[in-house]
Amino acid sequence: MRKALLVSESTVYKNPQGEMIAHGGGEVYMHNLAKLLLKLGIESTVFGIKEFEGQISEEVIDGVLYKRGDVRSRRSFLLLKYLKEARKLARKFDLVFVNQFVPHLILPFIRGKKRIAIIHDVYKKEGLKFWIKQYGFFAGVSGWMVEKLQLFFDKRYADFIVTVSESSKKKIGDVIGSKVFEKLLVCPSIVYKRDDLKDVQKEKIILFVGRFVDYKHPEQGLLVLKKVQEFDSEYKAIFVATRVSKKTMQLFKKVKKEQSVDDESVIIKSDCGNEEVAELMAKAKILVHSSYIEGQGIVILEALSLGTPIVAYNLEAYKGMLLNGQNCELTQKGEVSRLSEGAVKILKNYDFYQKNCKTSLEEFSEEKVMNVLKNID
Repeated sequence: MRKALLVSESTVYKNPQGEMIAHGGGEVYMHNLAKLLLKLGIESTVFGIKEFEGQISEEVIDGVLYKRGDVRSRRSFLLLKYLKEARKLARKFDLVFVNQFVPHLILPFIRGKKRIAIIHDVYKKEGLKFWIKQYGFFAGVSGWMVEKLQLFFDKRYADFIVTVSESSKKKIGDVIGSKVFEKLLVCPSIVYKRDDLKDVQKEKIILFVGRFVDYKHPEQGLLVLKKVQEFDSEYKAIFVATRVSKKTMQLFKKVKKEQSVDDESVIIKSDCGNEEVAELMAKAKILVHSSYIEGQGIVILEALSLGTPIVAYNLEAYKGMLLNGQNCELTQKGEVSRLSEGAVKILKNYDFYQKNCKTSLEEFSEEKVMNVLKNID
């Protein structure tokens, strides 16, 4: 049996209650990728780090073996030890996938293997200021330098570069040169049908799911809530915070105070299991996706598959996924008032928008994605 190693710092994991936890769309993407490789007859192992409380050194989830190096932070110099272990482990595998930023640095040191680089999105165009704004000076400069090195290694050493959308493919080509297009494959996130949640009753909830970081702008969900409450005062907002930046949380609390949003109207949840998140998506009337930068947006696909319309900014990554005026309301980036008005428009014509939620999901089926993976193998 052929074997694949997926090197990805962050990974899904099971908490002591047996619930699968994911702190980001990239982790879900890697897990689904590993499951599809299994279906193709390729044994899959994911090698990550112990980034979160409760993660253990080794476990099996959905048939995928997870191994984790004893590293507690992605900003630790122990990542060098992690990379050394990943390189050593790679010798036992036929295919090696590298995800996120740092794992790509092992590509020059792997010989005789099929090497696949996964790039969800590139930030080089945003520049050094973007990195520093998101992560602070030291981590921002380090991240910016690592991305530059990663892109150089991907261009030179990867046999294939996998990305999640046509817009990301174009960005990657623009950044590292058009010659790379011959080894670039678009392998989007998968949408799994959840028939067990199809009869869940909708409640007066607007939902935000994602990281509390600057470019995701969770605080704008509060402004959407205020507008929706003018339409119906019984609405509340639930924010599922998968990771939290202290600076962004401070801004969130500031906006909440300035807008006089009462505590009972806002619920913040963290460390939610995947099942709880799916149930919230099924219950919510609307998903607010206020991100300014996105590679694809797994959470959008998950919401649409559960019959939940979207309000979002009109990003290129959403082409073919979000159909403005049908399953969503889109507006130009930063137009918060129009984002809020879009939410009210959906609620006033809810049956129409909900009926159209699943009309764009055919391209994100398991079969379509498996066909892409067959080209790699």
